[in-house]
Amino acid sequence: MRHLPTHSRSNQGGGGGGKVSNRLDISRRSFIQIVGGVGASLALASFSSLACADLGGAKAAKLKKGVVFAPNAFVKVDPDGLVTVSIIAPDAGQGSRTSLAMLVAEELDVDWHNIRVTQAPTDSAVYGNQGIGGSHTIVSLYQELREIGAATRAMLIAAAAKTWEVDPTTLKTAKGHVISADGKKSVAYGDLTAMAATMPLPTVKAELKKSEAFNLIGKGATRVDNPDVVTGRAKYGLDVKVPGMVYAVVARTPAFGASIKSFDDSATKKVPGVLEVVQIPSGVAVVGTNTWAALSGRQALKIDWEMGSNADLNSAKITEAMKAAVEPHPDMPAGSKSVEASLQFPYLAHATMEPLNAVADVQEGRCTIWTGSQQPTGHQKDVAGLLKIPVEQVTLNVMLLGGGFGRRLYDEYIIDAVNVSKAIKKPVKLMWTREDDMKHDNYRPACFCSFRGAVDGSGNPVGWSHQAIQAGMGGRPSINYDIANASNKGHTVRIGVPTGPWRSVENTLFNVANECFIDELAHASGKDPFEFRRALLKDDRLRKVLEVAAEKSDWSKPLPAGHGRGIACFHGYGSYAAHVIELSIEGNKIRLHKATCVVDCGIAVNPKGVEAQMQGACTDGLSTALRAEITIDKGGVVQDSWTDYRWMTLDAMPKVEVTILQGGDSPGGMGEVGYPSVAPAVANAVFAATGKRVRKFPIKVEELV
Repeated sequence: MRHLPTHSRSNQGGGGGGKVSNRLDISRRSFIQIVGGVGASLALASFSSLACADLGGAKAAKLKKGVVFAPNAFVKVDPDGLVTVSIIAPDAGQGSRTSLAMLVAEELDVDWHNIRVTQAPTDSAVYGNQGIGGSHTIVSLYQELREIGAATRAMLIAAAAKTWEVDPTTLKTAKGHVISADGKKSVAYGDLTAMAATMPLPTVKAELKKSEAFNLIGKGATRVDNPDVVTGRAKYGLDVKVPGMVYAVVARTPAFGASIKSFDDSATKKVPGVLEVVQIPSGVAVVGTNTWAALSGRQALKIDWEMGSNADLNSAKITEAMKAAVEPHPDMPAGSKSVEASLQFPYLAHATMEPLNAVADVQEGRCTIWTGSQQPTGHQKDVAGLLKIPVEQVTLNVMLLGGGFGRRLYDEYIIDAVNVSKAIKKPVKLMWTREDDMKHDNYRPACFCSFRGAVDGSGNPVGWSHQAIQAGMGGRPSINYDIANASNKGHTVRIGVPTGPWRSVENTLFNVANECFIDELAHASGKDPFEFRRALLKDDRLRKVLEVAAEKSDWSKPLPAGHGRGIACFHGYGSYAAHVIELSIEGNKIRLHKATCVVDCGIAVNPKGVEAQMQGACTDGLSTALRAEITIDKGGVVQDSWTDYRWMTLDAMPKVEVTILQGGDSPGGMGEVGYPSVAPAVANAVFAATGKRVRKFPIKVEELV
């Protein structure tokens, strides 16, 4: 169990992963299409006890009572002044529902305590592509949601102007009220809903606020889900119950690529509560009246496996294959001092706090699903294709996600539930145990990074060669530093272990390796690692976060013997981050003292959310630097729970200090940026404390060279 309460491992977007766009791309024409006409979207509610307040004009008496003003698919205003915002992006713990609602509330000019948030239905015809990943959520929706809020506000102003028979340009708004030019008259939005529902759509885009006029954006807000989460009312996929529902688990292969020769379910069917045993493409599903019956029935199941071509695969062979793929590095300039190094990275599991699960109800010609998904639009289409029914006949209800980090970009858990429900003709909750989740992931690839670099007589870098060999999905490294004769290559070796996006994707490997090797070049040059980096950075924002990290960490102050500080930085997803880690070595144990985290994500829509993302990313970075790894033996994963896939606990965490810089007029991504400079800062701090370099993650003091 992860013990740090602020741990919010998101790709902000949920991080971690593929480039999933939420962008609405609202032109004037498409905005009208989404709005669909005021009359068509007008909702009438029975609020008989609510009366319209006196608006100060004769027309007030003619207004309908109890009208809900819903001018578009994203916002509705109730007569009592409550504003409901429909959010198209799933929330995997990163707080996106809060930040996105803030964008609407800011331009609508309404009190935050009057905002309510609901998850939008999965409907591409209305909302376009819905999904999170790659830190795109806030970036892609920042402008559009503000425009929607501003347009709604303009219609409320127009309603007040018509009531008062004044020019709407003379009116202003504040805290959910329209106010007259002289400030003598004020009307609450809720009292304008009936009149606003009769107003035509704005003919031009409403003017957006200047950043200096923001009341919410950049100021911070408490997450809208917090009360429900802490009291247990929040609904995750595992909380779903539907009438007639049964429970299922799947017996999965012990090795990647293995298959079923035959199975004997006679003992399983004798287990009390077991209803059915069904073979599906991913294995053998055991269905029961409750979770315990399904799990007990699976344990009694006897399967004869065909182990396949990966039966002898292990971590040592994978490492050998990666090392064998390294090509000769280019020669360094004559007269320079050459430096060579390598770094080895293990596979990593996503290890979300909530294991994968889905409820599916397949009926004739349609299917209803309840689940946590990072890509509901794509998963809805996949189910429609599987069942050969129109996508409109698949209802996918997006629940809160207990973590994503790229894992829930995939939908095999949803497909499993659909296959079982189709076979047994009942609604079924299909669950993965922690062991299922750990042993059948799409893992962050293992990687072997080989370097050769050089510095001249003045200590300036004059050569750089990086080869990154990944055992799985590939990529090509790059560097942030201005170094002559730089070469970066990426190779992939084909291994039977499934891999996929993991928080920060290839940056969890390449940037970590780069920041370790740039430290080695700094040492070879005889220069301070911070000063060496600063001199090579041309990007002003990246240089700034590095400088502030050095300042906040007291970089130049001496430390006691056995202590060390390490520094590293990263740029990506439109944001910039730097970390300094302070630690000490006690025997063969590494003790963490302080983590200094600095981030520039442009406009920090919700600073509280940004801080939580940096804290969570720091936890992930420290965990993978010092504890967590996935190893392979006999074609399968060795680790099966938190006992051997170890994460940081509160007692082992350092003091974490987060500084947020304002570096631009638009937001950058947050889910990924806080991770890639943590692990190298740890490795570099270990060198500063011991004089020995890290060559393999997770770091073990006895393996230092």
